Amino acid sequence: MHIRRILAHVIVTASIVLAADKQRTLKPGWNLFSPDQDVKMGQEYAHEVERQVQVINDPALHNYVNKIGSRLVGAIEGQKFPFTFKVVNDPSINAFALPGGPMFVHTGLIAAADNEAQIAGVLGHEMGHVMLRHGTNQASKANLIQIPAMIAAGIFDRGGLTGTLTQLGIGLGANSVLMKFSRSAENEADLYGARLVHRAGYNPVELARFFEKLEAESGKGSAMTQFFSDHPNPGNRVKSIQDDMKFYDRKNYETASTTPELTQAKSIIKRLPAPPKRTAQGSGSAQAPQGPAVTTNVPEGFKAHQTTLYAMAYPSDWSSRPADDGVSATLAASDGIVRGANGQDDIGHGVILSFVKPQSNDINTATDELIKGLTQGNPNLRASGNTQSLRIDNYVARITPMQGQSSMRQGERENVMILTVMHTQGMFYGVFIAPESRWRVAEPEYRQMMQTLRFKR
Repeated sequence: MHIRRILAHVIVTASIVLAADKQRTLKPGWNLFSPDQDVKMGQEYAHEVERQVQVINDPALHNYVNKIGSRLVGAIEGQKFPFTFKVVNDPSINAFALPGGPMFVHTGLIAAADNEAQIAGVLGHEMGHVMLRHGTNQASKANLIQIPAMIAAGIFDRGGLTGTLTQLGIGLGANSVLMKFSRSAENEADLYGARLVHRAGYNPVELARFFEKLEAESGKGSAMTQFFSDHPNPGNRVKSIQDDMKFYDRKNYETASTTPELTQAKSIIKRLPAPPKRTAQGSGSAQAPQGPAVTTNVPEGFKAHQTTLYAMAYPSDWSSRPADDGVSATLAASDGIVRGANGQDDIGHGVILSFVKPQSNDINTATDELIKGLTQGNPNLRASGNTQSLRIDNYVARITPMQGQSSMRQGERENVMILTVMHTQGMFYGVFIAPESRWRVAEPEYRQMMQTLRFKR
Protein backbone atom coordinates (compact mmCIF):
# COMPACT_ATOMS: atom_id res chain seq x y z
CA MET A 1 0.00 0.00 0.00
CA HIS A 2 2.83 2.34 0.92
CA ILE A 3 4.64 1.44 -2.33
CA ARG A 4 1.47 2.17 -4.29
CA ARG A 5 1.24 5.61 -2.72
CA ILE A 6 4.88 6.35 -3.59
CA LEU A 7 4.35 5.12 -7.14
CA ALA A 8 1.23 7.23 -7.49
CA HIS A 9 3.13 10.26 -6.19
CA VAL A 10 5.98 9.66 -8.67
CA ILE A 11 3.53 9.32 -11.58
CA VAL A 12 1.63 12.48 -10.62
CA THR A 13 4.86 14.43 -10.12
CA ALA A 14 6.19 13.26 -13.50
CA SER A 15 2.92 14.26 -15.15
CA ILE A 16 3.14 17.74 -13.65
CA VAL A 17 6.73 18.14 -14.85
CA LEU A 18 5.83 16.95 -18.36
CA ALA A 19 2.82 19.29 -18.45
CA ALA A 20 5.00 22.19 -17.34
CA ASP A 21 7.46 21.37 -20.17
CA LYS A 22 4.81 21.45 -22.87
CA GLN A 23 4.90 24.47 -25.16
CA ARG A 24 1.81 26.66 -24.99
CA THR A 25 -0.56 26.29 -27.96
CA LEU A 26 -1.58 29.53 -29.65
CA LYS A 27 -4.78 29.68 -31.68
CA PRO A 28 -7.51 32.24 -32.45
CA GLY A 29 -10.32 32.52 -29.91
CA TRP A 30 -14.08 32.49 -30.45
CA ASN A 31 -15.14 34.93 -33.14
CA LEU A 32 -18.40 36.07 -34.76
CA PHE A 33 -16.54 37.46 -37.79
CA SER A 34 -15.12 35.42 -40.64
CA PRO A 35 -11.43 35.78 -41.66
CA ASP A 36 -12.62 37.42 -44.90
CA GLN A 37 -14.47 40.02 -42.82
CA ASP A 38 -11.25 40.68 -40.88
CA VAL A 39 -9.58 41.45 -44.22
CA LYS A 40 -12.41 43.67 -45.45
CA MET A 41 -12.53 45.52 -42.13
CA GLY A 42 -8.77 46.09 -42.08
CA GLN A 43 -8.70 47.42 -45.63
CA GLU A 44 -11.52 49.86 -44.93
CA TYR A 45 -9.92 51.11 -41.71
CA ALA A 46 -6.53 51.38 -43.45
CA HIS A 47 -8.00 53.99 -45.83
CA GLU A 48 -9.21 55.92 -42.78
CA VAL A 49 -5.80 55.71 -41.11
CA GLU A 50 -4.00 56.96 -44.21
CA ARG A 51 -6.17 60.08 -44.24
CA GLN A 52 -4.97 60.88 -40.73
CA VAL A 53 -1.26 60.03 -40.77
CA GLN A 54 1.69 60.93 -43.02
CA VAL A 55 2.80 57.79 -44.84
CA ILE A 56 6.46 58.00 -45.93
CA ASN A 57 6.96 57.07 -49.57
CA ASP A 58 10.78 57.11 -49.56
CA PRO A 59 11.75 54.05 -51.70
CA ALA A 60 14.71 52.99 -49.53
CA LEU A 61 12.71 53.19 -46.29
CA HIS A 62 9.70 51.50 -47.85
CA ASN A 63 11.80 48.68 -49.32
CA TYR A 64 13.66 48.11 -46.05
CA VAL A 65 10.53 47.69 -43.93
CA ASN A 66 8.82 45.57 -46.58
CA LYS A 67 11.89 43.34 -46.82
CA ILE A 68 11.58 42.59 -43.08
CA GLY A 69 7.82 42.15 -43.36
CA SER A 70 8.05 39.81 -46.34
CA ARG A 71 10.62 37.68 -44.54
CA LEU A 72 8.26 37.32 -41.57
CA VAL A 73 5.24 36.57 -43.79
CA GLY A 74 7.26 33.81 -45.44
CA ALA A 75 7.78 32.21 -42.02
CA ILE A 76 4.07 32.04 -41.16
CA GLU A 77 2.80 28.48 -41.01
CA GLY A 78 -0.55 27.68 -42.64
CA GLN A 79 -3.06 30.19 -44.00
CA LYS A 80 -1.86 33.79 -44.12
CA PHE A 81 -3.57 37.15 -44.12
CA PRO A 82 -2.57 39.61 -46.90
CA PHE A 83 -0.13 41.70 -44.84
CA THR A 84 0.99 45.13 -46.02
CA PHE A 85 3.63 47.35 -44.38
CA LYS A 86 3.78 51.15 -44.49
CA VAL A 87 6.00 53.61 -42.65
CA VAL A 88 4.37 56.51 -40.80
CA ASN A 89 6.15 59.76 -39.94
CA ASP A 90 5.65 59.63 -36.18
CA PRO A 91 8.46 59.91 -33.59
CA SER A 92 6.67 57.74 -31.01
CA ILE A 93 8.03 54.22 -30.63
CA ASN A 94 5.18 52.15 -31.94
CA ALA A 95 3.68 50.00 -34.67
CA PHE A 96 0.14 48.79 -35.08
CA ALA A 97 -1.69 46.31 -37.26
CA LEU A 98 -5.34 46.31 -38.28
CA PRO A 99 -7.47 43.15 -38.56
CA GLY A 100 -6.65 41.25 -41.73
CA GLY A 101 -3.09 42.52 -42.16
CA PRO A 102 -2.53 46.27 -42.85
CA MET A 103 0.42 47.35 -40.67
CA PHE A 104 1.81 50.80 -39.93
CA VAL A 105 5.35 51.22 -38.56
CA HIS A 106 6.27 54.48 -36.85
CA THR A 107 9.59 56.10 -37.74
CA GLY A 108 10.24 56.36 -33.99
CA LEU A 109 10.36 52.57 -33.73
CA ILE A 110 13.00 52.29 -36.46
CA ALA A 111 15.05 55.10 -34.91
CA ALA A 112 15.00 53.43 -31.47
CA ALA A 113 15.94 49.91 -32.61
CA ASP A 114 19.51 48.74 -32.06
CA ASN A 115 19.29 46.17 -34.84
CA GLU A 116 16.97 44.72 -37.47
CA ALA A 117 15.93 41.79 -35.27
CA GLN A 118 14.31 44.22 -32.82
CA ILE A 119 12.22 45.78 -35.58
CA ALA A 120 11.30 42.30 -36.80
CA GLY A 121 10.32 41.34 -33.24
CA VAL A 122 7.83 44.19 -32.89
CA LEU A 123 6.41 43.49 -36.36
CA GLY A 124 6.12 39.82 -35.45
CA HIS A 125 4.28 40.77 -32.27
CA GLU A 126 1.78 42.84 -34.27
CA MET A 127 1.37 40.04 -36.80
CA GLY A 128 0.53 37.81 -33.84
CA HIS A 129 -2.45 40.04 -33.02
CA VAL A 130 -3.63 39.69 -36.62
CA MET A 131 -3.08 35.94 -36.98
CA LEU A 132 -4.69 35.22 -33.59
CA ARG A 133 -7.54 37.60 -34.56
CA HIS A 134 -7.46 39.42 -31.24
CA GLY A 135 -9.25 42.55 -32.49
CA THR A 136 -12.38 40.88 -33.84
CA ASN A 137 -12.36 38.38 -30.98
CA GLN A 138 -12.62 41.27 -28.52
CA ALA A 139 -15.23 43.03 -30.64
CA SER A 140 -17.30 39.82 -30.71
CA LYS A 141 -17.21 39.43 -26.93
CA ALA A 142 -18.08 43.08 -26.35
CA ASN A 143 -21.12 43.04 -28.70
CA LEU A 144 -22.73 39.63 -28.23
CA ILE A 145 -26.19 40.95 -29.05
CA GLN A 146 -25.72 43.50 -31.82
CA ILE A 147 -23.11 41.80 -34.02
CA PRO A 148 -24.95 38.46 -34.43
CA ALA A 149 -28.09 40.39 -35.32
CA MET A 150 -26.24 42.39 -37.95
CA ILE A 151 -24.57 39.30 -39.38
CA ALA A 152 -27.92 37.46 -39.58
CA ALA A 153 -29.48 40.46 -41.32
CA GLY A 154 -26.69 40.39 -43.92
CA ILE A 155 -25.78 44.00 -43.14
CA PHE A 156 -22.03 43.44 -43.32
CA ASP A 157 -22.36 41.87 -46.76
CA ARG A 158 -24.29 44.73 -48.32
CA GLY A 159 -21.92 47.62 -47.76
CA GLY A 160 -18.99 48.95 -45.79
CA LEU A 161 -18.18 47.04 -42.62
CA THR A 162 -16.68 49.98 -40.80
CA GLY A 163 -19.71 52.21 -41.24
CA THR A 164 -21.90 49.58 -39.61
CA LEU A 165 -19.38 48.91 -36.84
CA THR A 166 -19.25 52.62 -36.12
CA GLN A 167 -22.88 52.36 -35.02
CA LEU A 168 -21.66 50.03 -32.24
CA GLY A 169 -18.83 52.36 -31.19
CA ILE A 170 -16.22 50.09 -32.81
CA GLY A 171 -13.65 52.28 -34.52
CA LEU A 172 -9.99 53.25 -34.25
CA GLY A 173 -10.14 55.37 -31.11
CA ALA A 174 -7.63 55.09 -28.29
CA ASN A 175 -9.84 52.67 -26.38
CA SER A 176 -11.19 50.72 -29.34
CA VAL A 177 -11.57 46.98 -28.73
CA LEU A 178 -9.90 46.48 -32.13
CA MET A 179 -6.68 48.17 -31.05
CA LYS A 180 -6.33 48.09 -27.26
CA PHE A 181 -5.55 44.54 -26.22
CA SER A 182 -5.76 42.70 -22.93
CA ARG A 183 -2.64 41.53 -21.12
CA SER A 184 -3.52 37.96 -22.07
CA ALA A 185 -3.64 38.92 -25.76
CA GLU A 186 -0.33 40.78 -25.37
CA ASN A 187 1.30 37.66 -23.94
CA GLU A 188 0.00 35.56 -26.84
CA ALA A 189 1.28 38.11 -29.36
CA ASP A 190 4.69 38.14 -27.63
CA LEU A 191 4.98 34.36 -27.94
CA TYR A 192 3.67 34.31 -31.52
CA GLY A 193 6.12 37.06 -32.49
CA ALA A 194 9.08 35.33 -30.85
CA ARG A 195 8.31 32.05 -32.63
CA LEU A 196 7.80 33.83 -35.94
CA VAL A 197 11.08 35.77 -35.86
CA HIS A 198 12.89 32.57 -34.85
CA ARG A 199 11.53 30.76 -37.93
CA ALA A 200 12.50 33.78 -40.07
CA GLY A 201 16.10 33.54 -38.82
CA TYR A 202 16.09 36.48 -36.40
CA ASN A 203 17.15 36.06 -32.78
CA PRO A 204 13.99 36.23 -30.61
CA VAL A 205 16.15 37.32 -27.67
CA GLU A 206 16.30 40.71 -29.42
CA LEU A 207 12.53 41.09 -29.07
CA ALA A 208 12.91 40.50 -25.33
CA ARG A 209 15.85 42.93 -25.18
CA PHE A 210 13.87 45.62 -26.98
CA PHE A 211 11.08 45.29 -24.42
CA GLU A 212 13.67 45.51 -21.63
CA LYS A 213 15.08 48.66 -23.20
CA LEU A 214 11.65 50.26 -23.49
CA GLU A 215 10.74 49.29 -19.92
CA ALA A 216 13.96 50.89 -18.65
CA GLU A 217 13.22 54.10 -20.58
CA SER A 218 9.43 54.17 -20.11
CA GLY A 219 9.45 56.91 -17.48
CA LYS A 220 11.62 59.27 -19.52
CA GLY A 221 9.29 60.57 -22.19
CA SER A 222 6.08 60.26 -24.15
CA ALA A 223 7.79 58.37 -27.00
CA MET A 224 8.30 55.41 -24.68
CA THR A 225 4.96 55.81 -22.93
CA GLN A 226 3.11 55.46 -26.25
CA PHE A 227 4.28 51.87 -26.74
CA PHE A 228 3.11 50.66 -23.36
CA SER A 229 -0.21 52.48 -23.58
CA ASP A 230 -1.01 50.32 -26.64
CA HIS A 231 0.90 47.23 -25.46
CA PRO A 232 0.19 46.69 -21.73
CA ASN A 233 2.87 44.59 -20.07
CA PRO A 234 1.35 41.15 -19.36
CA GLY A 235 3.87 40.64 -16.57
CA ASN A 236 7.53 39.70 -17.00
CA ARG A 237 7.19 39.43 -20.77
CA VAL A 238 10.95 39.00 -21.13
CA LYS A 239 10.96 35.84 -18.98
CA SER A 240 7.90 34.55 -20.82
CA ILE A 241 9.71 34.81 -24.16
CA GLN A 242 12.89 33.26 -22.77
CA ASP A 243 10.93 30.35 -21.25
CA ASP A 244 9.25 29.72 -24.62
CA MET A 245 12.59 29.67 -26.45
CA LYS A 246 13.65 26.38 -24.84
CA PHE A 247 11.20 24.66 -27.22
CA TYR A 248 12.78 26.15 -30.36
CA ASP A 249 15.03 24.12 -32.63
CA ARG A 250 18.68 25.15 -32.66
CA LYS A 251 19.51 27.79 -35.24
CA ASN A 252 22.40 30.08 -36.06
CA TYR A 253 20.99 33.60 -36.05
CA GLU A 254 22.35 36.59 -37.87
CA THR A 255 24.67 38.81 -35.84
CA ALA A 256 22.61 41.38 -33.96
CA SER A 257 24.27 44.52 -35.23
CA THR A 258 23.30 47.74 -36.96
CA THR A 259 23.33 46.86 -40.65
CA PRO A 260 24.08 49.40 -43.42
CA GLU A 261 20.38 49.25 -44.39
CA LEU A 262 19.28 50.16 -40.85
CA THR A 263 21.88 52.94 -40.70
CA GLN A 264 20.54 54.31 -43.99
CA ALA A 265 16.93 54.07 -42.71
CA LYS A 266 17.83 56.00 -39.57
CA SER A 267 19.61 58.63 -41.64
CA ILE A 268 16.51 59.09 -43.83
CA ILE A 269 14.31 59.42 -40.74
CA LYS A 270 16.60 62.11 -39.25
CA ARG A 271 16.14 64.23 -42.37
CA LEU A 272 12.35 63.99 -42.39
CA PRO A 273 10.41 67.18 -41.53
CA ALA A 274 8.34 67.15 -38.36
CA PRO A 275 5.03 65.35 -38.98
CA PRO A 276 1.94 67.56 -39.33
CA LYS A 277 -0.31 67.72 -36.31
CA ARG A 278 -3.24 65.43 -36.73
CA THR A 279 -6.48 64.67 -35.00
CA ALA A 280 -6.76 61.49 -33.02
CA GLN A 281 -7.92 58.43 -34.85
CA GLY A 282 -11.67 58.34 -35.11
CA SER A 283 -13.52 57.39 -31.97
CA GLY A 284 -15.94 55.29 -33.96
CA SER A 285 -18.99 57.10 -32.64
CA ALA A 286 -21.98 57.36 -34.95
CA GLN A 287 -24.47 60.19 -34.93
CA ALA A 288 -28.15 59.64 -34.31
CA PRO A 289 -30.56 61.32 -36.75
CA GLN A 290 -30.82 65.08 -36.33
CA GLY A 291 -33.82 66.63 -34.62
CA PRO A 292 -35.47 66.86 -31.23
CA ALA A 293 -35.59 63.89 -28.87
CA VAL A 294 -38.75 61.79 -28.96
CA THR A 295 -40.95 62.12 -25.88
CA THR A 296 -43.16 59.61 -24.08
CA ASN A 297 -45.53 59.36 -21.14
CA VAL A 298 -43.62 58.50 -17.97
CA PRO A 299 -45.57 56.51 -15.32
CA GLU A 300 -44.96 57.13 -11.64
CA GLY A 301 -41.75 55.46 -10.47
CA PHE A 302 -40.26 55.59 -13.98
CA LYS A 303 -37.99 57.91 -15.95
CA ALA A 304 -37.46 58.37 -19.69
CA HIS A 305 -34.73 57.11 -22.00
CA GLN A 306 -34.90 59.45 -25.02
CA THR A 307 -33.19 59.48 -28.42
CA THR A 308 -34.02 61.20 -31.70
CA LEU A 309 -35.44 57.89 -33.00
CA TYR A 310 -37.42 56.58 -30.02
CA ALA A 311 -38.17 57.03 -26.34
CA MET A 312 -39.13 54.56 -23.61
CA ALA A 313 -39.76 54.78 -19.89
CA TYR A 314 -37.88 52.55 -17.46
CA PRO A 315 -37.76 52.15 -13.65
CA SER A 316 -36.32 55.17 -11.88
CA ASP A 317 -33.87 53.10 -9.81
CA TRP A 318 -32.30 51.60 -12.96
CA SER A 319 -29.23 52.90 -14.80
CA SER A 320 -28.88 53.75 -18.48
CA ARG A 321 -25.80 53.11 -20.64
CA PRO A 322 -26.29 54.80 -24.04
CA ALA A 323 -24.00 53.66 -26.86
CA ASP A 324 -21.86 56.05 -28.90
CA ASP A 325 -24.29 55.90 -31.81
CA GLY A 326 -26.92 57.83 -29.85
CA VAL A 327 -29.47 55.07 -30.60
CA SER A 328 -28.50 51.80 -28.93
CA ALA A 329 -28.58 51.54 -25.14
CA THR A 330 -28.52 49.18 -22.18
CA LEU A 331 -30.98 49.77 -19.34
CA ALA A 332 -30.23 47.73 -16.23
CA ALA A 333 -31.53 47.10 -12.71
CA SER A 334 -29.23 48.25 -9.90
CA ASP A 335 -27.64 44.78 -9.71
CA GLY A 336 -28.38 43.81 -13.31
CA ILE A 337 -24.87 44.20 -14.77
CA VAL A 338 -22.68 41.18 -14.04
CA ARG A 339 -19.25 40.01 -15.13
CA GLY A 340 -19.69 37.38 -17.84
CA ALA A 341 -17.62 34.25 -18.40
CA ASN A 342 -15.79 36.02 -21.25
CA GLY A 343 -14.65 38.80 -18.91
CA GLN A 344 -17.02 41.39 -20.40
CA ASP A 345 -20.04 43.01 -18.73
CA ASP A 346 -23.20 40.94 -19.20
CA ILE A 347 -26.86 41.71 -18.59
CA GLY A 348 -28.53 39.60 -15.92
CA HIS A 349 -31.58 41.82 -15.35
CA GLY A 350 -32.23 44.57 -17.84
CA VAL A 351 -32.95 45.56 -21.43
CA ILE A 352 -30.80 46.00 -24.54
CA LEU A 353 -32.21 48.37 -27.18
CA SER A 354 -31.02 48.92 -30.76
CA PHE A 355 -31.94 49.30 -34.45
CA VAL A 356 -30.96 47.16 -37.45
CA LYS A 357 -31.72 47.49 -41.15
CA PRO A 358 -33.01 44.02 -42.06
CA GLN A 359 -32.99 42.47 -45.53
CA SER A 360 -36.77 42.05 -45.41
CA ASN A 361 -39.47 44.52 -44.45
CA ASP A 362 -41.67 41.65 -43.28
CA ILE A 363 -41.73 41.66 -39.46
CA ASN A 364 -41.73 37.86 -39.17
CA THR A 365 -38.86 37.30 -41.61
CA ALA A 366 -36.79 40.14 -40.13
CA THR A 367 -37.40 38.91 -36.57
CA ASP A 368 -36.38 35.38 -37.51
CA GLU A 369 -33.15 36.76 -39.00
CA LEU A 370 -32.48 38.67 -35.79
CA ILE A 371 -33.13 35.65 -33.56
CA LYS A 372 -30.90 33.49 -35.74
CA GLY A 373 -28.11 35.96 -35.08
CA LEU A 374 -28.80 36.13 -31.34
CA THR A 375 -28.71 32.36 -30.96
CA GLN A 376 -25.46 32.24 -32.95
CA GLY A 377 -23.93 34.51 -30.31
CA ASN A 378 -25.58 32.58 -27.44
CA PRO A 379 -26.23 28.92 -28.32
CA ASN A 380 -27.93 28.34 -24.94
CA LEU A 381 -30.78 30.65 -25.98
CA ARG A 382 -33.90 28.73 -27.02
CA ALA A 383 -37.50 29.58 -28.01
CA SER A 384 -39.82 28.95 -25.07
CA GLY A 385 -43.34 29.77 -26.18
CA ASN A 386 -45.63 31.21 -28.81
CA THR A 387 -44.93 34.53 -30.46
CA GLN A 388 -47.34 37.42 -29.98
CA SER A 389 -48.29 39.95 -32.64
CA LEU A 390 -49.26 43.46 -31.52
CA ARG A 391 -49.01 47.13 -32.40
CA ILE A 392 -46.84 49.60 -30.51
CA ASP A 393 -47.25 53.30 -31.21
CA ASN A 394 -49.26 52.17 -34.25
CA TYR A 395 -46.32 50.18 -35.69
CA VAL A 396 -46.39 46.42 -36.37
CA ALA A 397 -44.59 44.58 -33.57
CA ARG A 398 -43.85 41.07 -32.36
CA ILE A 399 -42.85 39.54 -29.02
CA THR A 400 -40.81 36.32 -29.04
CA PRO A 401 -40.34 34.51 -25.69
CA MET A 402 -37.05 32.66 -25.14
CA GLN A 403 -35.04 31.07 -22.35
CA GLY A 404 -31.33 30.84 -21.65
CA GLN A 405 -28.80 30.29 -18.88
CA SER A 406 -28.77 33.13 -16.35
CA SER A 407 -25.49 35.02 -16.12
CA MET A 408 -26.72 36.54 -12.88
CA ARG A 409 -27.61 33.45 -10.88
CA GLN A 410 -25.55 30.32 -11.36
CA GLY A 411 -27.59 27.24 -12.22
CA GLU A 412 -30.77 29.25 -12.84
CA ARG A 413 -32.53 29.85 -16.13
CA GLU A 414 -33.36 33.32 -17.38
CA ASN A 415 -36.41 34.39 -19.32
CA VAL A 416 -36.00 36.63 -22.35
CA MET A 417 -38.60 38.57 -24.30
CA ILE A 418 -37.50 39.88 -27.67
CA LEU A 419 -39.58 42.79 -28.89
CA THR A 420 -39.26 43.72 -32.57
CA VAL A 421 -40.96 46.73 -34.17
CA MET A 422 -40.87 47.49 -37.91
CA HIS A 423 -40.16 51.19 -38.39
CA THR A 424 -39.41 53.35 -41.41
CA GLN A 425 -35.79 53.70 -40.18
CA GLY A 426 -35.33 49.94 -39.88
CA MET A 427 -36.31 47.39 -37.25
CA PHE A 428 -36.19 48.39 -33.61
CA TYR A 429 -35.53 45.59 -31.16
CA GLY A 430 -35.46 45.25 -27.40
CA VAL A 431 -34.10 42.25 -25.50
CA PHE A 432 -35.77 42.08 -22.07
CA ILE A 433 -33.90 39.77 -19.65
CA ALA A 434 -34.42 38.59 -16.05
CA PRO A 435 -33.78 35.43 -13.99
CA GLU A 436 -36.75 33.07 -13.65
CA SER A 437 -36.95 33.83 -9.92
CA ARG A 438 -37.64 37.51 -10.73
CA TRP A 439 -39.87 37.00 -13.74
CA ARG A 440 -43.18 37.30 -11.88
CA VAL A 441 -42.27 40.91 -11.07
CA ALA A 442 -40.16 41.64 -14.13
CA GLU A 443 -42.63 40.61 -16.87
CA PRO A 444 -45.42 43.07 -16.00
CA GLU A 445 -42.80 45.79 -15.59
CA TYR A 446 -41.36 44.99 -19.02
CA ARG A 447 -44.77 45.05 -20.68
CA GLN A 448 -45.44 48.43 -19.09
CA MET A 449 -42.13 49.67 -20.52
CA MET A 450 -43.11 48.40 -23.97
CA GLN A 451 -46.36 50.31 -23.87
CA THR A 452 -44.45 53.57 -23.27
CA LEU A 453 -42.36 53.08 -26.42
CA ARG A 454 -42.75 55.97 -28.86
CA PHE A 455 -41.03 56.53 -32.22
CA LYS A 456 -39.95 59.40 -34.45
CA ARG A 457 -42.60 60.24 -37.02
